Amino acid sequence: MQLTWLIVSVAVIFGIVVLLYQSRALKGIRYDRFFSEKTVFEGDTVEMVEVIANAKLLPLSWLRLESSMPVALAFGQQSNLTIHAGDIYQNHSSLFYLRSYRQITRRHEIVCSRRGYYLLDSATMTTGDPMGFNRQYKQFPLNLELLVYPQILSLPELPLPNHSWLGELPVRRWIGEDPFLISGIRQYRPGDSLGNINWKATARTGELQVHHHDYTADHRLMICLNLEVSDSMWRTVTDPERIELGLRYAATVAEYAHRNGLSAGFLSNARLADGPREPVRIAPAVSSDQLTLLLEAMARLVLDMTASMIRTLEMELAMGVTDMDYLIISCHQGGKLRELAEQLRLNGNGVEWMEIPGSEQVLRQA
Repeated sequence: MQLTWLIVSVAVIFGIVVLLYQSRALKGIRYDRFFSEKTVFEGDTVEMVEVIANAKLLPLSWLRLESSMPVALAFGQQSNLTIHAGDIYQNHSSLFYLRSYRQITRRHEIVCSRRGYYLLDSATMTTGDPMGFNRQYKQFPLNLELLVYPQILSLPELPLPNHSWLGELPVRRWIGEDPFLISGIRQYRPGDSLGNINWKATARTGELQVHHHDYTADHRLMICLNLEVSDSMWRTVTDPERIELGLRYAATVAEYAHRNGLSAGFLSNARLADGPREPVRIAPAVSSDQLTLLLEAMARLVLDMTASMIRTLEMELAMGVTDMDYLIISCHQGGKLRELAEQLRLNGNGVEWMEIPGSEQVLRQA
């Protein structure tokens, strides 16, 4: 008889505990997650902080926290954190014991290995009674954003010979020799840059000849990034790593222009992650936040071609743009593309090309 009462009592207690956890387990649970920085550069480390709080008397004997993040955000080694990584996303799972009125703060060191716009929208929490008879789930909305800018390279890392004019751009924004606007040739003088030599004219005359530049009152630089790996490519980017390298070139030139007080903009036949499906165009400016605007656009860029580069340059021509210096960062220089670039030049603009090398070229240079 006593054994029967004992069994009944234990069963009643277990039932009360199960019902209590079923109704109260996730009450008073708070979860928050934030990054120590909202914007970082490719390759930088950022700290992600998680705060988990139990604001009630009922303790939680177990609590599982799960979330999904892009693999480009690489976590360091940490106890009580299980990671299952795929090609694009990684699933994180952590198991806790959370006492009454207790708050836990966890800090993760994350290496941002790839440029991009990362939105972490939610995390899922699971808990239940100590016996595991019942489980409760709750999803916590986060809406957490992190912008990873392209890596800034040094000027010598930009592909020769096109980078030489960058180092010669005047740091003053007033009257200065414009390396884009070539009005003719002249004899070489001591101190002239070797990158400014006109080799065809030199061979023809038998004496060193260099380009003679016109003068301009200001520099308006439009940095153009072409997603096309070849002139026959359509829509799908077949070599994304090569385009990512082009984005690093674009970011480096933008940073150089800003540092030297030059007006710079950005043009690409890609699209923004949170924008309409149309080419990206940011007009040149010299405001204090212009570099931030350009880098944010490059971070949010999705490698999804919205138009051919031919069509993108045709739109520039239709706008009647003049006195603009175009730097076209591209994997190729197709015939039609060069024709449009020449038309821009005839309309009173400067045009320069910067080729994005393929993997074989990079290996040869290394």
